[in-house]
Amino acid sequence: MPDPTFPAAGDEAALPLSVSVDGVGLPVWPEGQGTEILYGAKFAGTVFADHADYAAPLIAAVLAAERDPRFHYGPNITTRGTCGNKAYDLPLWGAPAATLVHARALKLAHLSLGRSPVFADDTWASIYRDGAYCVPHSHLRSEVSIVYMLDPGDPDPDDPHAGSLCFNDPRIDYCCWPEPGRATRPAIPRMLPGTMLLFASAYLHHVNPYR
Repeated sequence: MPDPTFPAAGDEAALPLSVSVDGVGLPVWPEGQGTEILYGAKFAGTVFADHADYAAPLIAAVLAAERDPRFHYGPNITTRGTCGNKAYDLPLWGAPAATLVHARALKLAHLSLGRSPVFADDTWASIYRDGAYCVPHSHLRSEVSIVYMLDPGDPDPDDPHAGSLCFNDPRIDYCCWPEPGRATRPAIPRMLPGTMLLFASAYLHHVNPYR
């Protein structure tokens, strides 16, 4: 029998079928959009082929939200190791491109968690500039986290992993070669523009310094 204490529907129940960005209706979940399980663990990845159709307005929305004090929690932290500048609360920006990506994240979570109800605990954009990085951490209060790659920025010719998202956790078998339980090899997913990655919030992860 269904658990009466568990909601029958979550944030995903209110998702539109499409979002209009600059006058073009873009589906929240394009037909045939598939996901891939990565590292044999609690990762699911997908790449949106229509990324270029909304990348420019989404970049503009991110930078506008970064400047807007409504989307900061107190002074925006600018020390280099705190994951860049952040702009919080994507659904409140009033930007269709941000609404689209937020809806796609909810849909990915819903599909990846057996179509169970899902709820967004917190949302933000991270803006990395020269020298910014993110110290190893996990996420609180959530089962899974989702990251979307909008723009990887400038490549570093001396370091192909500069600015890369990395996982190094003993619960990920890929990281524990050649000895189980010993994280000696980082998992570094390929984050092309338009890539959306779901992962267990408990996994320890960081972002290498961006240059």
